[in-house]
Amino acid sequence: MPSAQPLEGTSLGANETISYDGIALGNRVKLRGYVDFIYNYTDSGSNDDASFSTAGDVDFLVDFSPVTGEVHLAYANGASQPVTLEQVFGRYSFNQDFNLSFGRQLTNLGYEADEAPGLFSTSYGYFLDVAKNHDAFSDLLTSYTSSNAVSAALRRNYVDGIRANFNNGQFGLSLGIHDGYWTKDDFNDHVAIDIAASVVIIPGLEARLGYAHQDLDDSDIGQINTWVEFSPGDLTLAFEYDYFDFHNDADLWDLMILGNYQFTDLLGLTLRYSHEDGDNIFYGDDYESDRITLALLFSITQQFGINFEYSHTDVDIGDASFDADEVYLESLFTF
Repeated sequence: MPSAQPLEGTSLGANETISYDGIALGNRVKLRGYVDFIYNYTDSGSNDDASFSTAGDVDFLVDFSPVTGEVHLAYANGASQPVTLEQVFGRYSFNQDFNLSFGRQLTNLGYEADEAPGLFSTSYGYFLDVAKNHDAFSDLLTSYTSSNAVSAALRRNYVDGIRANFNNGQFGLSLGIHDGYWTKDDFNDHVAIDIAASVVIIPGLEARLGYAHQDLDDSDIGQINTWVEFSPGDLTLAFEYDYFDFHNDADLWDLMILGNYQFTDLLGLTLRYSHEDGDNIFYGDDYESDRITLALLFSITQQFGINFEYSHTDVDIGDASFDADEVYLESLFTF
C-alpha cells in the first residue's frame, strides 16, 4: 500500500525509472509488478452483482542513462483483450532536472494512482469511474454524453505522445502533446495537450494544478484538475477538485476528500467522500452522486496485503434516483 512516510519531493516530471528499487535483471533492467485478486458484491436495488476479478501488471524498467525506458504489460480477466501493452515509452535526460519522454504514457491529471498498489482503498473514489466498467451499472452508464464524446474513462488513460518534463524535487512541471487524451484521434487533424505543475510547499505538503484539452470533429473536451495532499508521517489528508467541459452545454464538476491513517505496520484505515455534479451528460439529463467509502488495509507482509472496503453511493439522474452498496475483499501481492 502507499508509503506513509513524508514526501521527499514531487513525483511530477521525475525520472522514476532510475529511482525505483525493483528486482534487478542484470545491470540495466529492473522488474516490478503486482497480482490483484478481488471479490466484489454490489447491491443497487433491482440489480445485484457478485463477482471475482483478477488483474496483474509486469513492468520492465531499462536504464541506459541518459536514455531510459519502460514497458508495462497488464492483465485483466473479462476484458476483450486480457493482456495489453499498457505503457511503453522512452526518455532522454538532458540533465538531472530536465527530460523528454515519448511513447505511450499515463495521463498526468488526477490524484488517485492508476494501479492497485498506489491506492488508499480497493476501488476508485468517483462513482462514474467505478461504474464505467462495472457489470451492475454497464447498461445504465453506457456513455457520459449523448454523443458519446467520452467513451473511455475520464481519468487514468494511456495515450501516445511526447512530454517535456522538469523536476528538481521541490517543483515539477510537465507539458505534453498527444494524438488523443480521452478518445483516440488522428494527430493530422486534431491535437490534445496537457500541462501540469506541482510544488512541495513544505515537506509533506504538495499542491498540483493541471489542464488538458482535446479537439474533436464535432466538439472539444477540456479538464481542469487540482489537488492538495498533506502527509505528515502516518497521516495522509487529500483534497481534489475537477471541472470537465463537454460540448452541447454539458459539463461536470467533482470533488474528493480523503483521509488515511496508518495505526500500526499491520493496520491502516481510509475514509473518503466524493461528490459529482453534471449538467446534460446523460442524454440531456443532469447527474449527481455522493459516495462515501470506508477501507481497512491490512499489511500482512511488506509485499502482501488483505484489504476490505465498503462504499455507499446515492445517485440522481434526471428525475430518477437510486443508491448502491459495494463490498470489496482484496488480496494484493506486489513485487
